[in-house]
Amino acid sequence: MRGRLLTPAPLSRRHPGLPQHIAMGTVYASLDAYTVPMDEECAMKMSAPPRAIFSMIEGYRPITNLLGSGDPNVHKIDDRWWMFFGGFQRNFRNNLFSASLPRGAELRDGADWTITTDPDRPGRALPLIDQPGKGEWDHYGLHEPCFVTGMTRTSAGDRVPCRRIYYTGRSSRKVMGNDRPFSIGFLEKTSGGWRRNPEPVIVGDSRNPSTLGPKVVFADGKWRMWFRATPGEPAKGEHPVAEIHYTESEDGIGGWARPRPFHSRAEGFAHAYVRAGASSYEMLLSKSPNLFGASHYPPQRLWLSTSSSPSGDVRDWSAPEVVLDAADGPPWLRNGFFGSSLCADDAPDAAHLRHVFFTGVHATINWPGHAIRRLASLRPPPVPSPFYFTIGHVMVNLAGTSPRRDPT
Repeated sequence: MRGRLLTPAPLSRRHPGLPQHIAMGTVYASLDAYTVPMDEECAMKMSAPPRAIFSMIEGYRPITNLLGSGDPNVHKIDDRWWMFFGGFQRNFRNNLFSASLPRGAELRDGADWTITTDPDRPGRALPLIDQPGKGEWDHYGLHEPCFVTGMTRTSAGDRVPCRRIYYTGRSSRKVMGNDRPFSIGFLEKTSGGWRRNPEPVIVGDSRNPSTLGPKVVFADGKWRMWFRATPGEPAKGEHPVAEIHYTESEDGIGGWARPRPFHSRAEGFAHAYVRAGASSYEMLLSKSPNLFGASHYPPQRLWLSTSSSPSGDVRDWSAPEVVLDAADGPPWLRNGFFGSSLCADDAPDAAHLRHVFFTGVHATINWPGHAIRRLASLRPPPVPSPFYFTIGHVMVNLAGTSPRRDPT
């Protein structure tokens, strides 16, 4: 992958007031300083407390072109762990970026993630592609990446492996209360880097003009996608409306089956990430995050569901079980989750361990007061924002989860 890897300077060195357990590139959440005791149901599943990786509040120095980050999508590619994520840039547009662990490092090692930077401008995070041009369907933003390896056909008709990243494209200048619909497209890896497919592959309809959050697996010879269908992303004061739909395609580009409902509006799920295991499938679920700390939002949790097949019928999946509750977590995730992904270590002794990567929404803060307190402790204030995101990680033990939903 083109570019230079750069780890932000240790947060404890950049901010002398921070405790020493906050290490270079990765903030380790302290139970004493940052959390209250976790709910018993969640604590039995968690193998360690959640930890923060990249934080809007702490900033990304020495990276200079990112104001925010989210939607971590983590995979082992060849012999190295990679994270693809969405980044909010100083030009107020979103693009896709990458970070990686050192070669040979495993997820449970606690190693530092390093952001891929431009080899000619080492202080700038390197996007996977150039920003799409003005007037394009995704000009204002590429969000919610989902990496997947599958099969495609060459011009000669041969089936060969390929690597893609499906993503949400934004044509609206506004993210919340968008005035133009979101759509779903993809990038494909070539010998020259990532290549953007010029047209979206999934678009909305009259009931749900926007399609977002593609979660894709290649299984049983098909590209299978679960995605969010919604009238739009809610502005402040609006109630979130979302459905999870399922579709599938032979080539992952065209010929998608008519999308069918998977989770209804009444259930309220907004993200459904699917991980393919050796003999089963796991789905990580979350609802629309409570960005503004409103009282009318649903409980903010992460749920896990399992199935013996990559089924587009929710009845083939187990009832979702809570694995993490934001109300009992540290402040940096207290207002909810979005853009989560799920992966597993290769080690035989870690068969029941899963690694959940997610975006946490910080508990609502008063920026002027927060800025003054940080300045008083010789720390720079965060960029003014109505909400703050942190990419985080937690290990979960799946021992004892049921493989299928009980018949009803």
